Amino acid sequence: MPLASFAQDNSHAGYVASVATYKPIQGFNHIVGSRQFVGYFVTAKDSCAVTVLNAAADDDRLTETPQRQTLTIPAGDRAELKADHGKALGIACTADADAIKVVPLDNKAFANR
Repeated sequence: MPLASFAQDNSHAGYVASVATYKPIQGFNHIVGSRQFVGYFVTAKDSCAVTVLNAAADDDRLTETPQRQTLTIPAGDRAELKADHGKALGIACTADADAIKVVPLDNKAFANR
């Protein structure tokens, strides 16, 4: 079952509104549940090379060491980075590998539909 939108109103419009598009080297910063994801991407051969720092969202003193992840997402494909409580950050590489689409996901949002 695909993950659904983390939009508060659980509607398609809410989902579409929560999708953000980023160009190469443009930084992103998303909080999903108790996790904060900060990163960027560069275009690689027919793919998006994404670098993400994953840290606790409310850890201003950095008592937990942020984890650095590097993902190579093929053009037209996607990846999900797990947060907590069924939540994740979805990252999709466009078909031309010239942008990424980033969206918070919640597997529970549509569970009772």
